[in-house]
Amino acid sequence: MQSTPRYFSSSYAQARDRFLAAASPVATHVQSYAIEPRGSEGEPLATDVALIGDANAERLLIMTSATHGVEGFCGSGCQLALLDDAPMLERARRAGIALLLVHAVNPYGFSWIARTDEGNVDLNRNAQPFDGRPLPSNPGYGLVHELLLPREWPPTPRNQQDLARHIEQHGLPAVTQAVSRGQYTHADGLFYGGDRPAASLVNLRGILQAHASRHARIGWIDVHTGLGPRGHGEKIYAGRRDEAEVARARNWWGSDIAVPYQGSSA
Repeated sequence: MQSTPRYFSSSYAQARDRFLAAASPVATHVQSYAIEPRGSEGEPLATDVALIGDANAERLLIMTSATHGVEGFCGSGCQLALLDDAPMLERARRAGIALLLVHAVNPYGFSWIARTDEGNVDLNRNAQPFDGRPLPSNPGYGLVHELLLPREWPPTPRNQQDLARHIEQHGLPAVTQAVSRGQYTHADGLFYGGDRPAASLVNLRGILQAHASRHARIGWIDVHTGLGPRGHGEKIYAGRRDEAEVARARNWWGSDIAVPYQGSSA
């Protein structure tokens, strides 16, 4: 296994080439799911999938990278490190665990150094049916949108004063929640969830239908960056508000998992 820094690439195109080259000798199946836009270097964009192990194994571990685009530099590096870790791959094989590595869920954001996709959509807020029913309402975001993204940039002292006054009036926790919960009214805004299924999320659903439906037990690691102390991997539970499921997650991943709805996540 090489030294850790060598797993991190300098561009999406390089990361993709390295992932495909590393996966080819060890994977039982490799497949690419393209999207229409081109990358920042004119390169084609795709989510690449490598299945390692028995396609009919009872247990499957999924590892995804670049759900939030630019965070793929870290996630891709983790996937390359895993592909280079022969003892770990052997442990998984002996335990009867198949591995599904999904490289660059959001290849557009990865290539263009953005958190969102080609439509400014945050994929984590795009999991809606878009079937004509009302989308989740978030009036609090509308109150703060122009304060966070003023027409004049950089922000003026007046804008900064107005934002500080808004936070003082409503409280920082409420403002933070209004921003981060996602919104569907401002297409140029933060944490925008879109008005239709994003192409990258459509691809991900196809990948899961093709590869995950035959397994009885599935674990999923979706690699993100930006939370917790520097260099620390915070394990965040992303399941339902169910104490039995939280207990099972702690049994699988360790007692130190963070549970956002319990207030334990950074």
